[in-house]
Amino acid sequence: MYDSDECGEGGRVRGAFEAILDGSREPALPSVTDAAVVGGRRIRRRRTAVSGAVGVLVAAVLTAGAVAALPGADPGRSSVPLAPVSSPPAATTGPASPSAVPSEPSAVPTPSGGTTGNAPGAAPRTSPLP
Repeated sequence: MYDSDECGEGGRVRGAFEAILDGSREPALPSVTDAAVVGGRRIRRRRTAVSGAVGVLVAAVLTAGAVAALPGADPGRSSVPLAPVSSPPAATTGPASPSAVPSEPSAVPTPSGGTTGNAPGAAPRTSPLP
């Protein structure tokens, strides 16, 4: 059936393999829980990085829009400089302009109610002329 050389040689090889396998420990397999924790941390880091990048991008777009909307962006248009906040108001020299509102009204309108006459204690409908 088998040659004695093959059986003997096969037995020696088998014995060598068994000695190697018996002498070393099996590698530790990672647990499912450890793999889930590591995967969750990776997802959280990625989500944080993406949301941070989106926030920076939105801030950059808003800043660019605000800068573009500032006056003076058109080279043909000149901007008027404003006075600093701490400076006193400019003093007017010359005569004051007349007010458009009269100082004393000649007639004071009153809402018309259901009564036609003056009730006791009621004010007259118009003020007397001076």
